[in-house]
Amino acid sequence: MRPEPQSSDADEAALRREFRTLQDLHQPPLPTLAWRLGWAGLSPFVLALAFWTWGLASARPDVVGPAQDAFLFYSAVILSFLGGLRWGRVMSAGALPSGYVLAVLPSLWAFPALFLPPLQAVVALGCGFALALWFDTRADTLPATPGFRQLRRRLSLVVIAAHMLALPLAWRA
Repeated sequence: MRPEPQSSDADEAALRREFRTLQDLHQPPLPTLAWRLGWAGLSPFVLALAFWTWGLASARPDVVGPAQDAFLFYSAVILSFLGGLRWGRVMSAGALPSGYVLAVLPSLWAFPALFLPPLQAVVALGCGFALALWFDTRADTLPATPGFRQLRRRLSLVVIAAHMLALPLAWRA
């Protein structure tokens, strides 16, 4: 009697990625408008960072406060939006109830972050985006429109970089 072959974690991960790729091929392509709107959605991060930097450089607390708040509030809104996006994907895929739990976590993470001091809020929200990226790309088993994961990865990396740029600003504020 021969023992059953055991698959490694790497084999299982490869199979999951292959299965996910096959699922994705049966989805309609991501519209060009989605790409454009996704990139346009980064502009509030960039503008808030620019005003925050300018306010600190020119010693303008009347600019620093609103720019910092705009960055943090928009960050919380977008992190919550990513949870809503996951919720819709879970519903359309008929996924397990645990998928709904993962969908509400970004909102439950983002809201309390707004009550933290600015430096800790930037760190918490940046970590929230990193976790959401991991859930939506590496740990995701839900079908997705071709191009979705690529867009999510690129946009999220820019948002995470924006949070890294905000760290020294929050440190000085």
